[in-house]
Amino acid sequence: MHELSLAEELVEECCRLAGSRTVLAVDIRCAPAVDLPELEQGFHQLAVGSALEGAELRVEEVPAVLSCQCGFEGVLSADDLAGHLAVCPRCGQVHPAPGGIDIVTLRLRDES
Repeated sequence: MHELSLAEELVEECCRLAGSRTVLAVDIRCAPAVDLPELEQGFHQLAVGSALEGAELRVEEVPAVLSCQCGFEGVLSADDLAGHLAVCPRCGQVHPAPGGIDIVTLRLRDES
């Protein structure tokens, strides 16, 4: 369900940025906590009838980085992530997994 809300925010922001222009591709960065197949499915379903319909979604997965109160600051391994939760490898404190999506670029159709 979380991925659907992320996809909705992504589609809304891309449409806002594109204005009336057709989007050919969207490049994003996201953390490993994001379920990519669900995000992609939601993106394509929500893009129907918008400037994003048919756009390619290109994803670069970036490392999950955690800053904990115990002083740990670093990249988490897959063993430190469970769904949308992250466990500090030093002290075991549970945190929301670093997540979210950053739009890197939109490739637009030249309408001129």
